[in-house]
Amino acid sequence: MFGKVLIPTDFSMDTQRVLEYIRDIPGVREVLLLHVVDATRMSRKGWDHAPQIENAKILMEENRQALEKKGVKAEVVIETIVNTIMQGDVPLTILEKAETGNASLIMMGARGRNTIKEILLGSVSANVIRRAKIPVLLMRFPHESCPPDQRRTLFSRVLVPVDFSEPSGHALVFIKDIHPAGEVILLHIVDKGESEDEIKTAVTSARERLDTFKKDLAATGIAADVRVHVGYPPDEIIATAEREDVTSILMSPAGEGWTRELRALFIGSTTNAVIRRAHRPVLIAAGHPTD
Repeated sequence: MFGKVLIPTDFSMDTQRVLEYIRDIPGVREVLLLHVVDATRMSRKGWDHAPQIENAKILMEENRQALEKKGVKAEVVIETIVNTIMQGDVPLTILEKAETGNASLIMMGARGRNTIKEILLGSVSANVIRRAKIPVLLMRFPHESCPPDQRRTLFSRVLVPVDFSEPSGHALVFIKDIHPAGEVILLHIVDKGESEDEIKTAVTSARERLDTFKKDLAATGIAADVRVHVGYPPDEIIATAEREDVTSILMSPAGEGWTRELRALFIGSTTNAVIRRAHRPVLIAAGHPTD
């Protein structure tokens, strides 16, 4: 399903932990490890980035060897941005490398080294998701993670929020392609209603529609449970992920009310809130995976 995976890394704790999960990716055969050196910004040693680049080469080679011990072919690439106007920025460099390298998935840590700056200005990962034309797996981790030899696989218990829009339907196609898929939780949040009766009707209707999806998944051998909650979608998705102890969340880039012409500027508000606040890996089902 995901033959070639691009993993951008800045050697932060989150990005290094991504490597532990590479064997969970369906169909992975090759990994492209990418480190971007932004030479338009001052390094710890001033404007001389040569030591930073040399150190990156050493760390990247260690990562390459670790991946190949897992049986995955790995290639190492270090890109240096010299002129922001001519060469773009870090997210753009990642996306360009995904395209030229024919990657079918971008897999990256949610938090890099510059945590405060990311919160204020928008993280690299959020900007990659905003513009990506292929699926992006944003790796966030629960506060209490078990040792690698005891952890569950990424897709052993997957939460799939569904708002019945066309984009959210793409996530259901993805879950069928993730093989072997484990347990699936289909979640719909009712967030509109002028009266209690209207809300009850919406809940009943949503449950019936989700039951249809459940039967469809069962026909392909995937076990699914149905949940319908009332409230604010991002809060309910995040709370359900924690309460149900899911191993990942599968979402579309946007849902109801999506305007395709604004794709390069915005992602759905619910998706945006979840990727910034969830403590679980989030797979954004942009485009469709290819080998």
